[in-house]
Amino acid sequence: MSPATPPDDVPLRTNDGYYPGRVWRTSAPEAQGLDSQALVELFDAVEAEHLPIHSLQIVRYGHLVLDAYFHPFEAEARHDVASVTKSITTTLVGLALERGSIAGLEVPVVPLLTDSPPPDARALQIRVRDLLTTSSGLACGPVPYEREMLAMAASPDWVGYALALPMRAAPGTRFEYCSPGFHMLSALIARTTGLSTEAFAREALFGPIGITNWRWPRDPQGINQGAGDLQMRPTDLLRIGHLFLRQGEWAGRQIVPRAWIAEATRRQVDASPIDGYGFGWWLPNNLPGLYQAAGRGGQRLVVWPTKDLVVVITGGGLDVDRLAPHLLRALKSNAALPPNPAGQQRLAARVRAAAQPAAPRATASPPPLPPLAATVSGRTYLLAENALGLRALQLHFLSPTQAHVRLQLSHTEMIVPIGLDGRYRVAIDPTSDEPVAGRGRWLTPERFSIEVDTIARINHVTAELDFANDQLRGWARERSGLVPELALNGRARP
Repeated sequence: MSPATPPDDVPLRTNDGYYPGRVWRTSAPEAQGLDSQALVELFDAVEAEHLPIHSLQIVRYGHLVLDAYFHPFEAEARHDVASVTKSITTTLVGLALERGSIAGLEVPVVPLLTDSPPPDARALQIRVRDLLTTSSGLACGPVPYEREMLAMAASPDWVGYALALPMRAAPGTRFEYCSPGFHMLSALIARTTGLSTEAFAREALFGPIGITNWRWPRDPQGINQGAGDLQMRPTDLLRIGHLFLRQGEWAGRQIVPRAWIAEATRRQVDASPIDGYGFGWWLPNNLPGLYQAAGRGGQRLVVWPTKDLVVVITGGGLDVDRLAPHLLRALKSNAALPPNPAGQQRLAARVRAAAQPAAPRATASPPPLPPLAATVSGRTYLLAENALGLRALQLHFLSPTQAHVRLQLSHTEMIVPIGLDGRYRVAIDPTSDEPVAGRGRWLTPERFSIEVDTIARINHVTAELDFANDQLRGWARERSGLVPELALNGRARP
């Protein structure tokens, strides 16, 4: 979120001690100081600009005032929260510290994870604090994309890969966004608590605040991914935000120490000219008091204690700054606004419409498949090494309107339906039991364009493929920033 909110001299409402049970209590936006019409305008912008948003939830004063889902993402579905995972991993570090499992923030990490000397002796000085503030000195970086994260994910030993990274600077001296460092924290939690990160979260964090539905992938050694890929329902991510908003307390029980909340959400380092960074939390300079967990593709958990506000956003390549002005305009007052039944009805109608598939447009019948489609169909094309970790693909053309593609990735595969009439086909991928969507078309008799949307797993890949003489040549790009445009080269399996 970016532009500053208008000044408000009305004192903040006193906390009434509410904590959600199985479901959140709800309220009209105006009763909690938000403007329904400004939220309607947000939906207008989503539609007009074709913004790839999946969900939007707003809680103010403990009331759920907006709970919106955008087709094809559905209510109650889990969503990959990407690097928001980092903020949950760091919270678990705080809980392990409280229990004495981790001795302190200044403890060196590497000797706790391996008996082997690191390639650079400076790595022995990396402290817990340095990993929490992503100031480890390890050679990492997000520009133009996180090469180290992708290389780690393709390796057989993720922690071993992270420990073998070269050092770029002395620990604690320089902010460098480094996902492998957060995976080291997950390994540290498992090593020191005797529980997997997921089991520790169930016992110490998720269970006490009523989170029961999640999926937390693991590396080949069984360590939960500390930097990303945790899947949660958006309304459960709200619970994490509400816990932080209430200073770590939940229904009379102190779940996370107040002192940890304060340290985790204050500026520990300067991350950029416009952002500070705490322990896994971002602090924008232009919105004092606000902090947020942020993930690739538009995942956000925003906590604003001075406004008693929690916002969750999920997306598939969303630029959250396109929504921020509408959200800030909606935040009118710390007190209740006059009732606005007409605006609330318009907002409710937009929420209902967003959850429905768009009406199909009248189009001409798709052209017949080119002769090459029959040659390509069912053949497996083995691909050269690439940053997406895509090892092979197999297209099946079933009719002039429908196909499917089987994608073999580093550690898994996907089967995606493909609409050939300009419309996405949505189905459950049998290999992951999660929704996927795809569409494609022949641009020329030799070139096929394809889009694959993993929906709740964020990634949206567009590719163009040329087929000739058993060869495949083409390119692919991923909308949420996972990788830049890259070349795809392959050959049909004999």
